Amino acid sequence: MINITPLTIVGRNVNEVYKEAMWKMPIFGSKEGSRNGLVMVSNVPVISTYERPMERILFNANRDANPFFHIIESMWMLAGRNDVECLSLFNSTMGNYSDDGVTLNGAYGYRWRAHFDHDQLRWVIGELARDKTTRRAVLGMWDPYTDPQYVYMGGKDAPCNTHVYFRVNMGALDMTVCNRSNDIIWGCYGANVVHMSFMQEFVAQAVGIPVGSYHQFSNNWHIYEQHFHLLQDNDDALDLYKTNDLSHFDLLGGGAPLELLMELDIFLEGMRDGTFIEIEFKSPYINHVLVPLVYAWRAYKSKDIPHALARIVDIQDDAVSMACMKWLERRLYK
Repeated sequence: MINITPLTIVGRNVNEVYKEAMWKMPIFGSKEGSRNGLVMVSNVPVISTYERPMERILFNANRDANPFFHIIESMWMLAGRNDVECLSLFNSTMGNYSDDGVTLNGAYGYRWRAHFDHDQLRWVIGELARDKTTRRAVLGMWDPYTDPQYVYMGGKDAPCNTHVYFRVNMGALDMTVCNRSNDIIWGCYGANVVHMSFMQEFVAQAVGIPVGSYHQFSNNWHIYEQHFHLLQDNDDALDLYKTNDLSHFDLLGGGAPLELLMELDIFLEGMRDGTFIEIEFKSPYINHVLVPLVYAWRAYKSKDIPHALARIVDIQDDAVSMACMKWLERRLYK
């Protein structure tokens, strides 16, 4: 009998959900072709739920997620940018997804903040602040006017995440993200959980309420052949959130939401040419998480490993600092 019931995976954080996804995919999935090669895909939509979205760091060593890139890309999104150059400092393959080598058509942050000629983040925050019972706090990423033609013309970067629903539930901000096509390695449990949970944290803190649950609805939930080996992942490392008292550095830290967004853009622009070291930022998150993170990355790329390790220690978010340290150690001692 064909299963027609959506698959649900619920966990405390991305580490629990990822581990369950790896053994469930071979049970609920089947192999088929795609425009990018052989995939294993779930026969039904999948809902992944994170009870603690701010525990967003995936520590699995075999997956080897790059925390430097994921954190910076998340800030790039909040700043509403779509330039390739900024991200290419941390991931040289980003240009492969650009049609002109300069901008990314489906850049989520740009779609949140500018693509539709108004700032959707500001609107969502205002709507939730005005009415905590609202069911209309919706953010869109798929453009029904431009994306169909873009897809028809063979564009490289049509948005996979299409829209987001926000809801105040029992005094906390829940978020549901809808995704048309979700690679569970690079997308769902890699970049998506980091990017979207930062947006959820930003909106919740701007409204002045706690972060609730994060639900990701994946209409096409798949894994590419090059990652099939991860389905037999035997990395039984304990969830470091559970085994360590990891501090979390709040994104806003009591500051003004719009001020952070403006400073993030200034920081990222300065990061491209190195002038960020000359700027005094008001944001504690920029000063105590992003600045040492970028210093550490620059030292790593310059092969100044002692300096890179020293700056990682300066990152005042325990999970980010630990993930960056472990990522770097895997490159030093492999």
